[in-house]
Amino acid sequence: MRWSTMSVRDRRAVLLGAIVLLPPLLFIWGVRPYRNALADVREQLRSERELLARERAAIELARRNPHLQREADSAMHEMSPRLFAGRDDVMASAELASYLGDVARQTRVFLQDASTRPAGPTTGGVRTLHVELRGESDLHGILLFLQSLERGGKLVRVDRIDISQSPRSDEEDMETLAIAATITGFAIEEPPLPPGGTPE
Repeated sequence: MRWSTMSVRDRRAVLLGAIVLLPPLLFIWGVRPYRNALADVREQLRSERELLARERAAIELARRNPHLQREADSAMHEMSPRLFAGRDDVMASAELASYLGDVARQTRVFLQDASTRPAGPTTGGVRTLHVELRGESDLHGILLFLQSLERGGKLVRVDRIDISQSPRSDEEDMETLAIAATITGFAIEEPPLPPGGTPE
């Protein structure tokens, strides 16, 4: 139906509907996206200001105490071999899972599954890596596994561990225990690659 063929009553109804619908549509398609974009920009600005304040504080601290930088560099140099490498979270988490697999083999723990979880937020340039593992062993093997993690060459933390009797335990002479654990490792955030694509 064309506008020219509409009756006065129909035209009035269409205009009234347009007047009623126009403000909500204007809010949904105009005001709300603008407010969301403005909130995002404000949050980004707040984050950048905090980062700038931390960097200025670090520069001021280094200026007042030049020996502090050498001590921090020395501590980081000593700690670096105990951290996991990898340019991204996937590679670093895979290295953590591989390390846990090596420790498990050395301590007679049969790993059934070792799956990586998304890395935690970066704090001070340190990435937090997570691996969920499931396996089986006897009590002695589980204790050796935990001791090897504590005394091993890499810095790891056992966030959660559940030990229960394995269903296969009734079929064997020695009691078999099932283990489920969440293990956390740490990696230093590496600088991005230069434009050429190769590390400096």
